[in-house]
Amino acid sequence: MKLKHILDRIKGFWQGLTPGRRSALLAVSIAALLGAAFLLQWLLKPQYAPLFTNLEQRDAAAVVEKLKEMKVPYQLAGEGSTILVPKGQLYQLRLDLASAGVLNSGRGFELFDQNKLGMTDFERNLDYQRALQEELRRTIVAMDEVEDARVHLVIPQPSVFLQERQPPSAAVMLKLKPLANLKPEQVKGIMELVAASVAGLKLENIRVIDMYGNVLSEGVAGSDAVPSSQKQQVQMELKRQYERDLEQRLQAMLTQILGPGKAVAMVTADLNFDQQEITQTVWGKEGALRSEQVKTEEGTTGGAAGAAGTATNTQPPVYQAINPATGNYNKSDTIHNYELDQTLTHTIVAPGQVRRLSTAVAVNGTVTPDLRAQIQNIVTAAIGFDPARGDQINVEPIPFDDSLQQQLAAEMAAREQRLQQYRQYLLWGGAGLAALLLLAVLVVLFLRRRRQGGLQAGLPPAAVTAGMRAGIPVEPLIVEPAGPVDVEKERQEAERKAKMDHLRDIIRQRPEEAALLVKAWLAED
Repeated sequence: MKLKHILDRIKGFWQGLTPGRRSALLAVSIAALLGAAFLLQWLLKPQYAPLFTNLEQRDAAAVVEKLKEMKVPYQLAGEGSTILVPKGQLYQLRLDLASAGVLNSGRGFELFDQNKLGMTDFERNLDYQRALQEELRRTIVAMDEVEDARVHLVIPQPSVFLQERQPPSAAVMLKLKPLANLKPEQVKGIMELVAASVAGLKLENIRVIDMYGNVLSEGVAGSDAVPSSQKQQVQMELKRQYERDLEQRLQAMLTQILGPGKAVAMVTADLNFDQQEITQTVWGKEGALRSEQVKTEEGTTGGAAGAAGTATNTQPPVYQAINPATGNYNKSDTIHNYELDQTLTHTIVAPGQVRRLSTAVAVNGTVTPDLRAQIQNIVTAAIGFDPARGDQINVEPIPFDDSLQQQLAAEMAAREQRLQQYRQYLLWGGAGLAALLLLAVLVVLFLRRRRQGGLQAGLPPAAVTAGMRAGIPVEPLIVEPAGPVDVEKERQEAERKAKMDHLRDIIRQRPEEAALLVKAWLAED
């Protein structure tokens, strides 16, 4: 009986609505149901997360085959290089696939799980080298910034002759994740790891490069490209800092002129870090008299011969006839000592002077001769170009490879599209819930009014009292049961309509009193 009563009330409510309200209610109900369906589907839909990314075709096929065997749902993305699985099973599936050896494109020390008879020493050493390379690769890939890696070891065969022994060496190639960079200490950590894993391997014999061929080990302590002393390391850092400052200035200027991503500038500076002390002495042409020494000698020679055996008695007669033995003599000798003029200069040249600058500017696209000349003139003024030092400036048009930027932009667009879809689903779900709540409120209000007899007794007593206090002539509306149409009923209907028109006029003229009436009506209801 209660269910039939409720159905009868709903039917009466539906019949009492106008066609417009019926259409609106039907549209709201359909929208609410659709929104609830979309929301329920989105909530019940399993969330997928990447199991592995950037797989080779062989590895991807092996993983998919294993997932089919395990009856695990999966999705493919990234042209088949990325495999998505339900998020709740992600970590368990990784452990299961790792234990199954599905992704072991290279095998580590698993190579020695099965002993092979008849192996030579060369084959055993080769397997050990392969296993060690794979183990190092797995360790390096565990870093957050590294997506993939390859390790190449060169381990010479031992020799009994010391002069013929060759040191081991290693090369590591890293594939970094998008927008990821390794710090120098991280690169040094990789080098230390490899050096500690191979006997006799030194840091200067290890090279670390990225997928673009950039040498990451350059500038890291321990490699042969790095100075051995701390002083030289500081000098190299100062040199690179000076180059970076010039590059940043040039890059900012070229970006303003040509636009973002249109040009790349690179500067190489040759700096002189030798500290020089120069002492220079300049002598003047004339100097001041410092001292003077004058020596004068005077004397007289007589006719007497001298003592026996002296020069005066031993001269031959002819000599004595020519040079008589008597006469006076005068002798003078002067010595002048001068102080020479000199200029002593002591100069200390500070280290870090620029010996030479080489600047390269790569422009994306074609470059006209006028534009090339303008760029060269601008760069010349910006770096302090000095032809006497042998400075060089080279401007070349080279098309840039922006495939990585396009890929990142496509991934960001796809991610934004997914977020937009999620927002749309949430909006639809919210609208559906709101519509359901509105429908429920309408049904509850309708049933409540039916219970209180609003459809049989017209306005409630409190509403009538409030209307009379406000000066509004309100009379209860009598809704009589359906029956034969007669003149009395038509008269009552006409009076009711007239009263309602009069009530509307009063509400328009006195809205405040009407608001009080409605409040009293709602309070009673």
